[in-house]
Amino acid sequence: MSSRDQPSADVLVFRKGKYVFTANLEEEQPEGVSVPFFSAEAIMVTENEGSLQGDIAKIKISDLILKQSSFIDENGKVLEAHKLYIWPRNLGSTKEWTANKQEFLNEFILNFPIEIISLQESNGVTWRYITPENFKKLPDDIQGSDRFQEYATHQSEYFFLRRPLNEPK
Repeated sequence: MSSRDQPSADVLVFRKGKYVFTANLEEEQPEGVSVPFFSAEAIMVTENEGSLQGDIAKIKISDLILKQSSFIDENGKVLEAHKLYIWPRNLGSTKEWTANKQEFLNEFILNFPIEIISLQESNGVTWRYITPENFKKLPDDIQGSDRFQEYATHQSEYFFLRRPLNEPK
């Protein structure tokens, strides 16, 4: 991964695990990066050295729809994730690309629980939707940050969406 592909210091990249993006979808364009990316705050349960960890952090959400990423639908069909959203008519317009990605992320990703199944070296990921119940099942021995513990204590107050009824695009 080159330095120009890395998110800014306070934005994390995906690890295997479960995520729900809850807020603060932001366009980011660190110095030296030619194409902006999006980040958003997520509640996450990830694997770390054989144990599960819970946290709430800002993640580079755009990696879900990279050309190198894959989406698995409910029938097990694998789709190229960058084909999930509608591409702009003017393929040379960064502004239109950014707007179309933002619309997709707002409509089909925010508040929908997902699972990152595998990671590729190129920042790409393989992901699928999961149910809110699946996301909320936490093992007793999960390690969590203070912010995550606050979520775990008040889980019943959190409402997550189910897989979108309409398939993206």
